[in-house]
Amino acid sequence: MNQHKRRNHLPCRQSVWAGRSVKLDNQVFGKTLLTITSSAFLVFGVANAGSFAADKWLFPAQEFGSNTYIGTTDVSNMELTDARLLFTGKVESWRSTAELMVTYQDVTASYPLDNAKILLDETVANAQTGTQNDFVFELSEDSTRTFLERQFPVSVFSAADITLINEKLEFALQSGQAMSRVTISDDTLGVSYETVSETSWSHSFTSSGAQEVVKALSDYKIEAGTQFSFLDFINEMQPADVTDEDLTEIASAIYASVLKTNFLVDERSIGAAVPTSIPLGQEAAINRNLGIDLVFTNVNASAFNLQLSADGSRLTTKIAGMPFVNTYEILTGSEQELEPRLIRQFSAFVSSGRVVEEEGSDGVIVEVTRAIKSDGKELKVEAVSTDFYPPVHRIEVYPLTKAEAPAPVANPDGTITNPDGTITHPDGTIKNPDGTIVIPTPTTPPTTDPVIDTDLDGIPDDEEKDPDYDKGGNQIDP
Repeated sequence: MNQHKRRNHLPCRQSVWAGRSVKLDNQVFGKTLLTITSSAFLVFGVANAGSFAADKWLFPAQEFGSNTYIGTTDVSNMELTDARLLFTGKVESWRSTAELMVTYQDVTASYPLDNAKILLDETVANAQTGTQNDFVFELSEDSTRTFLERQFPVSVFSAADITLINEKLEFALQSGQAMSRVTISDDTLGVSYETVSETSWSHSFTSSGAQEVVKALSDYKIEAGTQFSFLDFINEMQPADVTDEDLTEIASAIYASVLKTNFLVDERSIGAAVPTSIPLGQEAAINRNLGIDLVFTNVNASAFNLQLSADGSRLTTKIAGMPFVNTYEILTGSEQELEPRLIRQFSAFVSSGRVVEEEGSDGVIVEVTRAIKSDGKELKVEAVSTDFYPPVHRIEVYPLTKAEAPAPVANPDGTITNPDGTITHPDGTIKNPDGTIVIPTPTTPPTTDPVIDTDLDGIPDDEEKDPDYDKGGNQIDP
């Protein structure tokens, strides 16, 4: 009985545990599935959050800040890649319209930009946020060499010069402007100096200090863009003994050489009389008391040397520096002479005759121009000056009053000796100094009838008319 019950009881418990086992398995599976799903979401979220954080903090997208410019373009708050794309579309339009004007000494030429490269990657990468930035350009040295040889053939540029010039051109383009200008002929170039202007003529120095001044100017450097004042130089030098006339000769020789360059003449004067030792149109008068000066400016980007010498009676002035492309020639027009007038003056110090106080001399007007030429071809003619030297009038001084003529002299024989040398005889005949006799023709006064005016009315009787009467018998007034 008990066995039976145990046998019956065991299957029953086994069935109960089986049901509980199935229920337990379902709960475990659900928990496991929930755990796996949660873990998946967690891993996915963490992965995305990590990627965002990495992009945000470890690998952020590069972006310019406020107030950032490249050239004239505002790239504020713009990503670098977007900025590069922005400029990519503008390169060709810039190249087709932009100009680069290159100046060497006295000539300016346009540089060809067909092969100019804008390095956009370097431009964007080098740009600093919150400031003004430049473009990075690249020019071919071969193109620069060809440009220099064609436009400025008077100079020989070394390889180092070409590299330096090429860098200057690239730097001038950095702002990205439509028009850029650059001067390449500064003192950093290795271009050889040569004489660009020379003047020589005979001098007539009368003072010992003139040679001292010439020696002091034998190799005087005129810096780029500076002004030279002859009087300032003399005042600083303080020569021992020199006349204004000698200084005028020296200044005039300098002035004549300056006219053969592109220097700017700021101040120049002429004397009152036509110079004797200086060619017309080339005088530069100096007067220390009146402050009359010669002033000029070296307008170039390079220095020049002023070189004076006086060998014997010859005064020579040279200007040396990097050669000019153009040549400058002084032209003196036809001279117009002005005749002096005669001025008569009267003085109590002159008793008789006349005294010539001033012989007088002719005046002259002369036009001075300067021809600018390139390869022998005249480009233009500039007016330089119109020099006017007034005539010196002739002055003659006379007595204040005429001298009294001598009186006739009565001779014992009754004749009279006249002041003109003739002799008058008592009969009226006149003997001339040559012995000829002049018999005067007698003159009789004309006879006239007497004027009779009986009625004292002021009308001669022969001019009076009979009165007229009207029909009533009344006299009609004439």
